[in-house]
Amino acid sequence: MNVSIVIPTWRGRHLLEAYLPSAIAASDYYQRKNGASTEIIIVEDAGGDDTVSWVRSNFGRRVTVIEHAENQGFCGACQTGFEHARFPLVLLLNNDVRIEQNCILPFVRHFEDAKVFAVTGKMFNQKGDMFCNGGKVGRFRRGMWTSYQNYDVLPPAELDSSYLSFAAIGAFSMYDRDKFLGIGGFEPLVSMYEDVEISYRAWKRGWVIKYEPRSVAYHDASQSMKRRFTRRSLDKLSLRSRILMHWLLLHDRSMFGMHAASMAGRLLAGWLWLDWPFYWAFVTGLKNIAEVRSKRDQNRKTAVRPDREVLRLLNKFYRTAPITKGP
Repeated sequence: MNVSIVIPTWRGRHLLEAYLPSAIAASDYYQRKNGASTEIIIVEDAGGDDTVSWVRSNFGRRVTVIEHAENQGFCGACQTGFEHARFPLVLLLNNDVRIEQNCILPFVRHFEDAKVFAVTGKMFNQKGDMFCNGGKVGRFRRGMWTSYQNYDVLPPAELDSSYLSFAAIGAFSMYDRDKFLGIGGFEPLVSMYEDVEISYRAWKRGWVIKYEPRSVAYHDASQSMKRRFTRRSLDKLSLRSRILMHWLLLHDRSMFGMHAASMAGRLLAGWLWLDWPFYWAFVTGLKNIAEVRSKRDQNRKTAVRPDREVLRLLNKFYRTAPITKGP
């Protein structure tokens, strides 16, 4: 199958200098070994530096560059990339990710199953001495979905088995382009949590997300984000996005009741430990309530898999799969 590689960037020439060659090498390797076509699309999100001219002068025949006139954020840059992609599968990469040469084919093989929405890969830090991301473990606790824990496969497990992942991380995952665009792409209301939100939306549409441990990349997280936001700002934005995800997608009455109770308890007691980031996240989230209600109704109408069934499927997998929990 033919593959498009989409790389959003913002003032990231120095990162592309370091990591774009690995994407080109993987693209060429996949073409050479499989007789398929590939393309690389970089979406420059109005960073105002010389990224566009540098890419075109150095990789003009190999890389397509799309330049936004105004900054649209990560979600908007990804949307532009997916809309311009010519091929049915899209490998989405952060501009600060280095990928292994043979990482594309293991991803592609999963899409022989028409139910697959996305496949996420294994990630180490850039030194390669720390496991950072694998299959994402989704748990529903205290009225909220958590997706912070990763798992990897225990040897000698068969690597052609089906390993589920609660989410496909936006830094290094392959998506079915038509499904991604058909579901509406990343949700701007939950920027900073957009990859988890669209993954849960896909689960509820009846699709599945898988983990492919043979597709490997290297990444030191948030190099671009840390240049735009302080750590405190990132934490507040992430918390608001996580809360809004539940307002948008959690439809089971009992589970939403647990979420509401959790929010109420935190509102009443948060002042004891000066939980000001939570109050900021909750109050600013409420400012979007009209849009949230409209989208919540739309998501309810298009969902075919209840929240409880998603939880059941994942818990069954965690109980029976040959996996080990990571960080």
